[in-house]
This record gives sequence, structure tokens and C-alpha cells, in this order.
Amino acid sequence: MYVIGSTALILFVAALAVLDAERDSKGANIVDFGDALWWAMTTVTTVGYGDRFPVTGTGRFVAAGLMLSGIALLGVVTASLASWLIERVTEVEEEGQAATSRDLRALTKEVAALREMVAQLGDENSAGELNARLE
Repeated sequence: MYVIGSTALILFVAALAVLDAERDSKGANIVDFGDALWWAMTTVTTVGYGDRFPVTGTGRFVAAGLMLSGIALLGVVTASLASWLIERVTEVEEEGQAATSRDLRALTKEVAALREMVAQLGDENSAGELNARLE
């Protein structure tokens, strides 16, 4: 929500700023708010069709800031997605480790019980009884 809200705000402010800088300039092709908003959308997404572009120094300064904002936005979205993926993978690994630990404890108990049985049978020295218990 923060990314969407801040992006909308940046687009609106950049469109107003470039419109203010370009509207009365000779050779300007950004002369109304619709043109300015279209220019801001294509610039922040780094598409830059080239149909609208600033011709004044101030307009180009606004464009540079908007381009950096677009790159930063892409970085935030990418980082958020990567963080979410890492979190999910970590959860799966932790669940797997917990299951492995449970299985290991169960096997350890079973081996201890078998050792006890073998020790008891070894004390009794009876091969027939060993075979009967193992079956």
C-alpha cells in the first residue's frame, strides 16, 4: 500500500511540476495535465515512448528525479518479492528440520530399545529366544 500510495503521489507531483515548467515554453509538447500525467507514467516505468518529453532545464531536472524514482520503485518491489520468497523458503526448511529431528529422536529410542533387547538376549545366551523375539 505504501508503494502504491507513494508512487501515485510522485506521479501526480512530477506531472504538476513538469506541466508548470513546460506549459508556456517554446516547442513544448507537454501542454496540459493529461500530457503531463502520460509523460510521468511512461517515465516512471522507464518505458519512455518519446511522444512526450521535457524541453526546459527544469523539466529535464524533474524527469531525472522521476527516472530515479522509477528505478527505486522497481528496486523496492524486487526486494519485497525476494524477501517474501526467502521467508517462505526458510519456513519450509524449518519445518523440514523439525520433522527430521522428530524422526531422529524416534529412531534413537528404537535403537536403544533394540540394544536393550539384544543385551538381555545375550545375557540369556539363547539363540532360539533371540529368533523368536526378532520375528
